[in-house]
Amino acid sequence: MKFDDFLKLINDWGKFQKVKYTIICLTYMLPAIMVYTYSFTAATPNFRCRNPLQWLNDSYSTISNSIFNEEYRPTKEQCLSNKKSISLKECQRCFIRSTSINNQSIDDTLKSCQSYVFDRQYYKETLTEKWTMVCNRVSYRSWVQMIFFVGYMVGSILFGILADKYGRRPIMSVSFILMSFSGLLCTFAPQQSFEFWPSYIIFILARFLLACSTRGISVSGFVLASEIEAYR
Repeated sequence: MKFDDFLKLINDWGKFQKVKYTIICLTYMLPAIMVYTYSFTAATPNFRCRNPLQWLNDSYSTISNSIFNEEYRPTKEQCLSNKKSISLKECQRCFIRSTSINNQSIDDTLKSCQSYVFDRQYYKETLTEKWTMVCNRVSYRSWVQMIFFVGYMVGSILFGILADKYGRRPIMSVSFILMSFSGLLCTFAPQQSFEFWPSYIIFILARFLLACSTRGISVSGFVLASEIEAYR
């Protein structure tokens, strides 16, 4: 008797197969969770430049914002004349009006902000605030996502080849271990004691490994689920 005929005889779609198939299908939620988690942990709340006269006590509140807008926020005319390459909103968030008196005349110039205050209405703190990934540093935030999707591509190819060579279940198990390890790295990498560059490099490498591992789980899981379903 052939093995396929034997499976049909003993009922190849029993309770065990159904539970196993359901668990494998649940692993397909992992990539979406990994992508959207970063959208929240690195969300960009409302922000503005820090008030030079209230450097330590400044906050994103109605009163403080009113004082800042009146004294330091660039006007529309200043942004259009000095910062034509960016939007008005970005100009008013990323630059501060510097008023200097020279020979009895007032000269208004725009300077890049050195520090920012963030709105804490919805987020207590995000990676964007912790690492100041706004204005001229906004590319750091984009690089994290770009490296993550590069990991998607590498993981699909690498773990697909390894799964063909060593088997689906061993590679899927290794992928789960790698995902757990890289997830812990992502959690504990953003530390004040590490400063920016060590924390940032560890974080993007961990996100890369996280993307690779989720693809290893998905690729191996898809084949395993297909093999379970094939006899129905």
